Amino acid sequence: MTLERIVVGADESEASRQGIRTALAWAGRLGASVTLYHVAARQPAVVLTGWPRHGPDAPEALGAWVETELAGRPDQAMPTLAMGHGLPGVEIPRFAETADADLLVIGRKPRSAMLRLFEGDTADAVARRSTVPCLFVRQPLLVPTRMLVALDGTERGMRVLGPALAIASGLESRVSGVTVERAHPGEPAALADTVRTARTANLERRLNGSVESLVVRRGEPALEIMHAADAVGADLIVIGYRRGGPPGVIEGGSVARRVAHEAPCAVLTVPL
Repeated sequence: MTLERIVVGADESEASRQGIRTALAWAGRLGASVTLYHVAARQPAVVLTGWPRHGPDAPEALGAWVETELAGRPDQAMPTLAMGHGLPGVEIPRFAETADADLLVIGRKPRSAMLRLFEGDTADAVARRSTVPCLFVRQPLLVPTRMLVALDGTERGMRVLGPALAIASGLESRVSGVTVERAHPGEPAALADTVRTARTANLERRLNGSVESLVVRRGEPALEIMHAADAVGADLIVIGYRRGGPPGVIEGGSVARRVAHEAPCAVLTVPL
């Protein structure tokens, strides 16, 4: 996997600006191009050269802000702006796919379970539809110092490792892995640290030193993945994300959806 084209879901919110800052930082390190995709309520989809200053839904403040951000970086090109219309959760992943993007960046907006249920959640809609890895950020992630890759030992789950290692190599980030074993009633809490299940032992063999360490925990997977990220000091969690499925409340849904919503650090989802 190479990172040559980065698309950012862009609006004039602070969350979006955090995503743009991250995309610019990654692009500067990787030599990638950046396209900011703004979904408006009106106007037909059109790719623009330069930044529109007038007209319905023209993101004037966003364009001025990006120019200011890049004022001290003469070697970094101004991002391209593309504009479309429709539902952001549908149009953003559609544009990323048609633009042949390697990475889609979204600024994560905090939302309660009630708001997600009644108003929907753009980030969740994007991840469920995207064929491109999605990076969700809550704050600027200039360059991750350590990435934590969540692995479940299955063939499908191992698809996460390749993109994670490729990105880590380009950004010169350290990589650890985490796997969560099933907890059984009455087991000592430290058992996972001393006795491996057959699944975990096989996973360690397959990793074959490709990550610095494999953290093994037992319990509720989403919660333990986030605990592991905190324990190793990871500022980016990488996790496989099954495409499709209904929108709405995520607490009873997939592990990846819960991690993407609740993790205090950035989350990179790899479509499965």
